[in-house]
Amino acid sequence: MESLVTIHPEYLSLNQDQIHALMPYIVVFLGTVTAILVSVLRGINLKWLVFLITLATCAAGAMSSFQLLNSSPLVLFNGMMVADGFSNFFNLIFLSSAALTALVSLRYLDHEKLQYPEYYILILFSALGMMLMSSSLDLIVLFVSLELMSLAVYALVGFRRADRRSNEAAMKYFILGSAASAVFLYGVALLYGSTGCTQIRDIFDFVTKHSDALHPVFFLGSVLVLCGFFFKIAAAPFHMWMPDVYEGAPVPVTGFMTSGLKAAAFAAFLRIFVEMGYGKGLGHQLEANIHHIIWVCAVLTMTVGNFVALTQTNLKRMLAFSSIAHSGYLLMGFISGSQSEFGFLSIVFYIVIYAIMNIGAFVVLTILASRDDSDLNLHDFSGLSKRHPWIAFALAVFLLSMAGIPLTAGFVSKYLLFYSAIQANEIALVVIGVLCSAVSVYYYLRVLVYMYMYDAAGSPRALRVSVWAAAALAVMLILTLQVGVFPSWMIDFARKAVTSL
Repeated sequence: MESLVTIHPEYLSLNQDQIHALMPYIVVFLGTVTAILVSVLRGINLKWLVFLITLATCAAGAMSSFQLLNSSPLVLFNGMMVADGFSNFFNLIFLSSAALTALVSLRYLDHEKLQYPEYYILILFSALGMMLMSSSLDLIVLFVSLELMSLAVYALVGFRRADRRSNEAAMKYFILGSAASAVFLYGVALLYGSTGCTQIRDIFDFVTKHSDALHPVFFLGSVLVLCGFFFKIAAAPFHMWMPDVYEGAPVPVTGFMTSGLKAAAFAAFLRIFVEMGYGKGLGHQLEANIHHIIWVCAVLTMTVGNFVALTQTNLKRMLAFSSIAHSGYLLMGFISGSQSEFGFLSIVFYIVIYAIMNIGAFVVLTILASRDDSDLNLHDFSGLSKRHPWIAFALAVFLLSMAGIPLTAGFVSKYLLFYSAIQANEIALVVIGVLCSAVSVYYYLRVLVYMYMYDAAGSPRALRVSVWAAAALAVMLILTLQVGVFPSWMIDFARKAVTSL
């Protein structure tokens, strides 16, 4: 029986350049395996050993990725994945998110009596899945990478095993995530059935040669794949899982999801988007259909996320709906795409800034959370500026950045995103985006009003801030302010990643 996939022998052996290009993945994999082997040892303090292995793995992987940022793109494994500046740029985001999550989790796990080595191992597995997602050129490889990331996060969401909310969140996420994965995989099967291939570049070649004879099955497969991505980025109407999951998950895990998980989904989405030639005359009917779907989805996502966030009093749920709204802003960048000089650059830049300010906000929530993540309602922040002025100042900066206030990194990222949409002549979408962004100012400033203008109710609770959490908070705060004033170096950094696409 003839093989469905042609495998060339020269792709099965790796030369020195290919091994060098794969080094970030090899380092993270070996570090994860080492952490697993160490975790079964007895008679030693596993807390510090596995924690330090996790940090060392993230640092070594990030260093390897940084060294490869300017390297030429290298296609690997018979065209199934690529190592380029784009994937290495996002590797830095994923590994930084994993390292920061581990840093702020150390004392949190002690406080919750959940100090198990499996926590750090799951973070490493999830980061490895994210890294593979951003470099996948084959839809099957992308699906496997997606499941590697998702399965680890399912377990992390339910890590507070004695908490009913955490169990409920994990079960909801698992069931809905499995359904979304099935939809995505069915879409991949339809694309394979209509084109005879699963590699993105081969599908693009097929479509360019047969654009007038595309079967309806291809369009259905494309829509199903889009729906799978919309679920992972929590775009409306596939967003309903996010508030419950964010509220039930441990606070550091929520921060990891809102930065690394969303960045991985958008990175994979962007690579497929570009590799499939959207905006380059791919086929008028196909491009028009994709444009209309994303346009409507962007409007729904921005509107639902911002207006429902107005009614939230729990900060984790408020930031969940805020995250949904930010997904809508990011979809604007996909619509402008190649029609603007800042199209894809604005997406990558926005993802980086979004990760920075969200990790910072969730570091603050991790510091302030009581047992079982209580004391995170709006009234619990009353008088925070008098009790803990620096923590209140840091949270205020992150919230103002999310709102897009000038002199913060969030303002620069939103400016680039809206400007690219204007260049693409999407004026109506920009108007809706600006109005939704104005709505978001209310619920962000409401938190500041409670922190600075209300008096604390009851006796203040003593806080013990670990050195690790303080260091993570300081780094995020400095980056948010520094990029807001001097954004050029970060923009150039993001431009190099986009250029490699």
